[in-house]
Amino acid sequence: MKFIEEDALNDRTKRSKNEPAIPEQENTSAFAAEMEELKRDMHTAQLLDWLENNRQLLIAGAMALFIALVAASLWIEHGKSQKDSAAALYHQALAASGDDEKMAMLELVIRDYGDTGYGPLAHLYMARLGDRETHLKALIYGDSSTTELAWQARLDLAEWYLSKAKIDEAKGLLSEPVGKQYEQLRHYLMAEAASDTAEKLTHLKQALDAASNDAFLKSRIEGMIADLDASS
Repeated sequence: MKFIEEDALNDRTKRSKNEPAIPEQENTSAFAAEMEELKRDMHTAQLLDWLENNRQLLIAGAMALFIALVAASLWIEHGKSQKDSAAALYHQALAASGDDEKMAMLELVIRDYGDTGYGPLAHLYMARLGDRETHLKALIYGDSSTTELAWQARLDLAEWYLSKAKIDEAKGLLSEPVGKQYEQLRHYLMAEAASDTAEKLTHLKQALDAASNDAFLKSRIEGMIADLDASS
């Protein structure tokens, strides 16, 4: 009986040694929580101290941002107003009865609103009414022209040079490739500027192989090729 009691006592002793110390764990958890709270308080204090030390800088930055937003808003509004004014003047010019009146109003569009989309349109219209070379060059080299409009202006000016027998000037404009939708006309004009039959025929065949947007031009190219083949 005595041995049984001693065994039981030993078992209880072993279990007590193996069981965790609950109070010590609770104390450790409470200490860790206090440390975390202390860290948060320190971070908050540091942030408040930084904000206080940099208050003037923050105020200046906020004011600069506000001024920039107001300036951007005014610039956008100014741009919209410019476009509206340019559109009104451009359409008034188109509605004018005489060419002189049209040209005078289109000159105003170019002078006052040349950096809007209506500047290139005014140059394009005036190329038909006035100094063709000047206005087409403005489209070719102007900053406000689209790439496609510059291509078309280059081909128009080359065609005009050919009509004036300015072959070298035309070739200079035609030497650079254009978009694929313009290549047929470019090769056709290069054939017109060619000095010998072989070169003319080469460009006409390249024109025929290019994308076609003009049935009349394509038919003309086919006829020219047939005539050159028959004569060779």
